[in-house]
Amino acid sequence: MVELQTKRIRLIPLNAKYLNLLIEHEEQMAAELSLSKGVGSLDCELKQALYFRLCKVLENEPNYLWHTNWLLVLKEKNCAVGGIMLKGTPNEQGEVVIGYYTLPPYMGQGYMTESIIALKDWLLHQPNAKYVIADTEKENMASHRVLEKAGAVLFKETKSLYFWRFHL
Repeated sequence: MVELQTKRIRLIPLNAKYLNLLIEHEEQMAAELSLSKGVGSLDCELKQALYFRLCKVLENEPNYLWHTNWLLVLKEKNCAVGGIMLKGTPNEQGEVVIGYYTLPPYMGQGYMTESIIALKDWLLHQPNAKYVIADTEKENMASHRVLEKAGAVLFKETKSLYFWRFHL
């Protein structure tokens, strides 16, 4: 199984079984992955996004790495602190789209910036991947800071969203 690591974080891509457990039975998933129980939990909106990812994983299990949630595990406490969702294989322009979340008790500590750097570095070395794209709501200043610190460049905007891009 592929797993990425930073100084403080392990990034674990969840297969269909573990992604389903994350959505439905977080404690069981933690136990099966030998993780400690964290202090955050997923809200309904996040579970809905993860369920959509699960549907995509089940449609293309051999390529689940490109469709799943990569769980961020804090090495020091061996608990989940967030995740980065990949939204499919590279498109015709070589773009890979990500979404991400940090559980509230772990926000503002640099875990997401560190994790996005590791994952985008890995992604940009995969065949056909030229760009990693993320969008943020315009008022989400914390997310803007994460992407800026990770080296993303603002390249497009709509009425409500900014679009950020990483490239080699």
